[in-house]
Amino acid sequence: MYKFSLVLFVLIISACNLASDKTTEQSAIKIDTAKKAITPKQVEKEVAPDLINDENVKEKLLAYGKENPETVVEIYTTKGKVTVKLFNDTPLHRANFIMMAKKGFYEGSVFTRVVKNFMAQGGGTYNDKQVDIKKQIGAYTIPNEITRKHIHKKGALGAARGYLSNPDKRSDPYAFYLVEGMIYPKEMLTHYEMKNNYTFSPEQVDYYTKNPGAAHIDGEHTVFGEIIEGFSVVPKLTNVRTDSRDWPHDDILIEKVVVVK
Repeated sequence: MYKFSLVLFVLIISACNLASDKTTEQSAIKIDTAKKAITPKQVEKEVAPDLINDENVKEKLLAYGKENPETVVEIYTTKGKVTVKLFNDTPLHRANFIMMAKKGFYEGSVFTRVVKNFMAQGGGTYNDKQVDIKKQIGAYTIPNEITRKHIHKKGALGAARGYLSNPDKRSDPYAFYLVEGMIYPKEMLTHYEMKNNYTFSPEQVDYYTKNPGAAHIDGEHTVFGEIIEGFSVVPKLTNVRTDSRDWPHDDILIEKVVVVK
């Protein structure tokens, strides 16, 4: 069992299940990675390198993206391998994910939140290696790249984010999620339009009433990629026993994330 320090950020996402003519909503999802606290290693104080922060994040990630143009990434988990394609028109999120993968940030992290017929979220837990990498990179969030072109279809790869004091919907640079999804009746989509002050396009309505997805978080999170191989792994991630926080009872590891091309 790996030991992790506390990371708390909220992915306020409601997952709904329709039973007969009743719609029930799941309570807000809160990510709490505090199984057991660890004390970061003591390190000597050094002159701070040129770290990424909220002011220079666009410049830094765009520059990194030009030098690292890859878009295909393999995510190896203890439940199987998932291959994702990153979108070029979400350049900040693409570059950030490639950077984290190449630095080995995700190795040894776990899926911290899994909800059947909704999504599996990982990447946001911190072992000693991850803490060290964070110190080398900096503390920052990513400007949102939300667009109707990329919605929460089955197999979508999205970025988690905090909701408190985050009106610009900036993304967390570490945690990501893979959408399993469900089919939505029209009345449920209408409910979320009113709740979220969001209007679904005819194309979105057509998709979500016929295909699985996570419609209720469209407009709230950046979708920056999609699964192109290995979707069958996602139900294996979500259909497991969990605790009250939806943390898997038995840790599901991200063994490695490999940049392919």
